[in-house]
Amino acid sequence: MALLISTAVLIIAAVLSGILAGVFPRVPSNYLSIAIGIVIAVVAPLDRLIAPFHSEIFMYIIVPLIYFEGQTTRLYFVRRWWRQIIETAVLLVVASLVIAGFAVSLLGIPLAIAFVLAAISTPTDATATETVSEGRIVPERQEKLLRMESLFNDASGIVLLEAMVLWLRGGHFQYQVALLNFLRAAGGGVIVGIAIALLMISFRRGLRNFAGSTYNAQIMLFLITPFIIYFVAEKLGVSGIIAVVCAGLMQNSESSRSRFDHPRQYHNSLVLIDLVRDILNNLIFVVLGVMIVRIVRADLLVANNVDLRWLAAGFLIYLVTLAVRFAYGVLVKMGPRGSVIFALGGVHGAITLALVFSIAASLTDQQFQFVVLTETMLVLLSMLVPSVVFRFILQPDLSEGAIQDRVGQLRREMVWEGIAAVDKIYLPDNIRASVLYDLRDQKGATTMRDFWKQWSISNHNDEFTPEERDLERQALLWAFRAERNYLNMVAQREGLHQYLFELYNEVLLSESILIDPQSSLN
Repeated sequence: MALLISTAVLIIAAVLSGILAGVFPRVPSNYLSIAIGIVIAVVAPLDRLIAPFHSEIFMYIIVPLIYFEGQTTRLYFVRRWWRQIIETAVLLVVASLVIAGFAVSLLGIPLAIAFVLAAISTPTDATATETVSEGRIVPERQEKLLRMESLFNDASGIVLLEAMVLWLRGGHFQYQVALLNFLRAAGGGVIVGIAIALLMISFRRGLRNFAGSTYNAQIMLFLITPFIIYFVAEKLGVSGIIAVVCAGLMQNSESSRSRFDHPRQYHNSLVLIDLVRDILNNLIFVVLGVMIVRIVRADLLVANNVDLRWLAAGFLIYLVTLAVRFAYGVLVKMGPRGSVIFALGGVHGAITLALVFSIAASLTDQQFQFVVLTETMLVLLSMLVPSVVFRFILQPDLSEGAIQDRVGQLRREMVWEGIAAVDKIYLPDNIRASVLYDLRDQKGATTMRDFWKQWSISNHNDEFTPEERDLERQALLWAFRAERNYLNMVAQREGLHQYLFELYNEVLLSESILIDPQSSLN
């Protein structure tokens, strides 16, 4: 029961973070999530509802995020960028680990712990990078390289962290064992991920061909696939992260060639991906906010421990990783500006935090608290610094406010086109009133009084006869057709923008609701 209540509270907090992100679009949602987590931990009654955290749970939160990230990447780009992937996900990771580890040890921190901190700091997060660069145009080369890097350096960081933990436990570093473990974990993860992905793809395709309508089963299978792959890979002793990434890449290839086989399922899969990704990403940072308060309360206030080396360690690791990444950019001829963008684009996020909790059992309480605070410092710096610097070195894209203003204007004009089309056709007064209400509701021009009036009318069973309902449907379809024609005209004049696609998609979805013969809402 305690775990259920804790999960419910955290999910509600993640949803609240998403709501606040819509209210304050200029504030990255990760910052809002951390703030909500801090508030929960500070308010004692809420803090008592949150159960202690377990490392395995964190990894299973990360798994679908990595799987969905892989699904957004075409396998073609992986083959095209394989050399850069090896450079950034292996060589750059090792260089950052060695230099950061020795640098942190200069603060008087034991060498094994210093290298543990450095290993945890190696993975980057493409979602976090998108958050800090929102509203800015990232050059194509850096954008693709950062995405490719974040897909694969997670596994490198995990394998290296395992080697550092063995060092911490055994008292000496076994580089032969670390190399063999890396080859086994990475190679095995690739094999397991591809094998299970091919098996799941074949099973899903066969289910469509021989089992008739399996829509709900397909959705459930889609949701549990990353967990199955990760569980099997970990039980076999290979990298579950690599396996999940490879499976996601294979899933992208399947989706691109079967999206019209069952378009409703494909569309709902995209909706589910966005929903789950947003909630889980917010959830991770809510937990971070809770952990910050709990550790500060226990380590600094209760235990009266004033060792502030974690501040210096987090700051030093960030400076070292920036320097190493900038040097790599210069070596591959990105130029000074491109190298700075690549260096700052290595933002740390959910994976870094998950790695912290994955080794909790291998550390003493004091060591764990020190690691959490250090990596929290690193994560916050990696988000705050580019949030500021990118505003000076990246060209501004359409701001969130400008996009919202333009979308609002287009929506109003689009709806007026639909209303004008309805005004040209004959309709009985009661049907016309219902149609016009639905059209005005598209642009939020209906009042609360209008809504409750329509709600009251809809509760009368004899509101419309079947013939009148069909006439209403035809009128709305006529209006939606006029709206689409207007958006097509705007697209020809202004070019193809994402906000136009979203508006066009809304109209198509509205039409699909009307023509769905199985809809239980009509």
